[in-house]
Amino acid sequence: MKMCSFSNFISQVLFRRDSYDLVKVCVQSPNYNPHASVLAGLICYAVKHNVQHLTFQLNFRGGLPFSLPQSLYTCQSLTSLELKRNDWMAIELPTLLACRALKSLHLSHFSMAGPNFEPTAFSGCPNLETLQLFDIVPESENLCINADKLRSLVLSFALLIDGKVEIYAPRLTTFKYSGILPMVCLTDNLASVDDVYFDIRTPRFIHNEEEYVIRLINTFKEFPHAKSLTLSTSTIKVLSKFPSLVVQNRLPFANLKHLNIKIKKWQRKRFEMPACILNYFLNRSSVLKYAWITKWQAMRVLRIAINLGFVNSF
Repeated sequence: MKMCSFSNFISQVLFRRDSYDLVKVCVQSPNYNPHASVLAGLICYAVKHNVQHLTFQLNFRGGLPFSLPQSLYTCQSLTSLELKRNDWMAIELPTLLACRALKSLHLSHFSMAGPNFEPTAFSGCPNLETLQLFDIVPESENLCINADKLRSLVLSFALLIDGKVEIYAPRLTTFKYSGILPMVCLTDNLASVDDVYFDIRTPRFIHNEEEYVIRLINTFKEFPHAKSLTLSTSTIKVLSKFPSLVVQNRLPFANLKHLNIKIKKWQRKRFEMPACILNYFLNRSSVLKYAWITKWQAMRVLRIAINLGFVNSF
């Protein structure tokens, strides 16, 4: 009865409204399955009425796989699209996402598996400026991001993969990565990328930790022009497993001005910044001005930086 009442309510609202175009549609559902047909119809209605901003946040509790109307993936009016999931039934993407007006795209829990996925799935959005992909469920396929106007890229892989992420984005200025690290490859060493963030975790089961550290170092090398670098404590722990590799492989960052270490509140009494790692970054850049660790570690870092002669004050 409740499901029928909800469906009828949505149908009546859509039936009685005028035929003007929609600007923004936002949908939250605690359970996708009971209302699947209603939600699919709502998406089709929004696309038909030239919606510009569409946000879907859904939960999944068993039943049929999560699927969206194909018309959504070719909508020409969309400028902002967010599809968020709170579970591990991943969104299956089409072969090509062809929304030519799209400027901002946020996807969580999407799958690179299956015969329909193409590594260049996002190349049909030529005006894309912001791309956020969270908790990507990988296969062996590479992921290719080719976007001439892209300025901000956020990636998060849920599992370790043998494939790589290829990025062609000549206007990219901000790159953020969290999760399990794939191989990241830029087509060019982009001078435009000046803000970089890494929150890297070590997989629970990994055969070669040294190889994983080298993968992280090689990813750093893709961003030699970065002026601001933010590292989580888990990233620092990965680097500190083999500090000699950091020295041997000579990290870039000659233009680094700001080094930030992100510490969560509950870590403040446990985390100790390895001096060898901090010293290395300080020695690599002649223009590094600030090394923020948070207020709980600031005095320790300040003493190290002053002793090295790089930082006068915070």
